[in-house]
Amino acid sequence: MVANSTMESTRWIDLSHPIDGDTPVFPGDPPIEIEILDSTSEPDRAGERRLNCSRIAICVHNGTHLDAPFHFFADGRTIDRVPLEQCNGPATAIKLSPLPADAVIEPADLQPWEASIRRTRRLLLNSGWYRRWKVEGYFQNHPVLSGETARWLLGCGVELIGVDFPSVDHPPFEAHLEILGAGALILENLTNLDLLPHAGFEIATLPLALVGRDGSPVRVAARLEPS
Repeated sequence: MVANSTMESTRWIDLSHPIDGDTPVFPGDPPIEIEILDSTSEPDRAGERRLNCSRIAICVHNGTHLDAPFHFFADGRTIDRVPLEQCNGPATAIKLSPLPADAVIEPADLQPWEASIRRTRRLLLNSGWYRRWKVEGYFQNHPVLSGETARWLLGCGVELIGVDFPSVDHPPFEAHLEILGAGALILENLTNLDLLPHAGFEIATLPLALVGRDGSPVRVAARLEPS
């Protein structure tokens, strides 16, 4: 009874976009392919058994995904070597929404939450941009972090930065270089961030153990304890 009670009182919020053949991809990437494979299997005694088997082809930076340092640094950690404790645990959610197109997030926008950021070391930024998923301009005119903001967050000890837009920056990728160069991680294309409180929750992020690679699609969820 105790185990069931605990399960019922814990709330999970999915922060990941679903993946299907219509999932938008970063401009220049090939489309996501989901192929239903032909399959055969021995029928069970009722003669009704069937095996379902599929194949998927996807860029590791499409959909909700995690960037490893190797994404920008040849000597950086690959996704299979990222410590899982860095991806999972208490987090701070900051609601900045709705941010306009091409907004630049500066340190002053985040400083009111500095104590919480330093305590949790994992940060999710809610710009409201996730509501534009599958809308024209989603990939081109999204908010970004300035390089100064990336450096300020690293100075706060942040190890993971999650955003609800497709990239933390545009070329020449100053924020990427700062964050990944310090060994921190980047979560991009999050969703449902309006459902999160500012604090009092944990995130669960498990990348695929793709040996030697630069990132991975992920299923990210937030676990809320009862109030």
